[in-house]
Amino acid sequence: MKHVRILLLSALLALAHPLASAANECTASCKRGIGEALALEGQGKFQEALDKYRSVEKAEPLASLPVSLAAGLMLRLAPQVKPDKVKQWRDTARAMAMRATRLDPDDPIAHETLRMLDDDGVSPLRPLNARAAALHDEAENHFSQGQFKEALQKYEAAMAADPQSSMPLVGAGDCYFMQKDWPRAETLFRRATGIEPHNSQAWRFLSDALLYQDQRAAAEQALLSAIAADPSQRPNWSKLSALRADAGAGKPLTSLALRRGVRVVPPNDGGKYTLEIDEQVLDKAPTHDQAFRIALGSAEINLRMADQHKQRSAYDIELASWRMALTIADELEAKRGNRFSEPGLQRMQALAKAGQLEAAILLLQFRQSYRPALDAWLAANPDGVRQFIDRHGLQP
Repeated sequence: MKHVRILLLSALLALAHPLASAANECTASCKRGIGEALALEGQGKFQEALDKYRSVEKAEPLASLPVSLAAGLMLRLAPQVKPDKVKQWRDTARAMAMRATRLDPDDPIAHETLRMLDDDGVSPLRPLNARAAALHDEAENHFSQGQFKEALQKYEAAMAADPQSSMPLVGAGDCYFMQKDWPRAETLFRRATGIEPHNSQAWRFLSDALLYQDQRAAAEQALLSAIAADPSQRPNWSKLSALRADAGAGKPLTSLALRRGVRVVPPNDGGKYTLEIDEQVLDKAPTHDQAFRIALGSAEINLRMADQHKQRSAYDIELASWRMALTIADELEAKRGNRFSEPGLQRMQALAKAGQLEAAILLLQFRQSYRPALDAWLAANPDGVRQFIDRHGLQP
């Protein structure tokens, strides 16, 4: 669970950059409260941290971050509660993350929490060893309080304790970044990407450092590398959209705005697979969109039941499920004129007709369990990320 904590805090640190969007409505007071809550987390005072997040949320009802950070903490604590309470904690984390996305549709921590709730894969980054992890936690606590000199010392100690991990390098680089020493920050971010090319945050922060040095083309390329490293990290896409819009070309990216809305729950104790449909997309009367989601989930169940020896990858099953459900949707459209009402489903249907379903799932709906398929696709399409974005102008 240590590495999950690092990923969620990384999303928060990204928002600390001057280039980050202020759409989450988190005021200076809100950020101070969040810093206090993060410090409590670092001390292992988790209940106090949750209470602090809730007090900040009450004082700042328009801010998404207190809600999303509390959701992430609940998810990380779920494995530690009594077995009969785990589902309740995970369900609460999901509900809170969904509420955060209603406050800010681009809240990266909320989206990361939702991704981890649905993702059965593991991070591609190497976990820190015990000594380095302890030092890294101390560094994070200093950083969250704006104590960059002290944080840098701890990050450097963590680098020495575990030179094969890229995370301390990112933290050290960020200390220089926050003090506007762009060249030193760039050097450390580049070293981090060299150690672990899949460190999406390192590429994103490298882009920031390059942009502050007026290297726009290199900054964009770094963001494309960040997306290739981990397409699920939404700040990469948001920054690329803002960069392209600001370049004078007027080409911001359009959100796919897809709500998959249906989940397949594995059986317990020899039971059956079951479907869960999110309340946000559950219609009182049957609709074409809802029928599609049921078809998508049913296709996934059938594929999983047929794959008794677990020979198909998670990506293979997801791709095949979409193909089956979209085939049914296309037939209903041709015979009865039924059409999707939601833009996200409309876009997925159009991408499938354009022969882009594979890329759309890998880039716009990525899960860590899809990584082997993503790596194979990138090897076959070295400039595939840029080409897909240039052609379709979409982001998750």
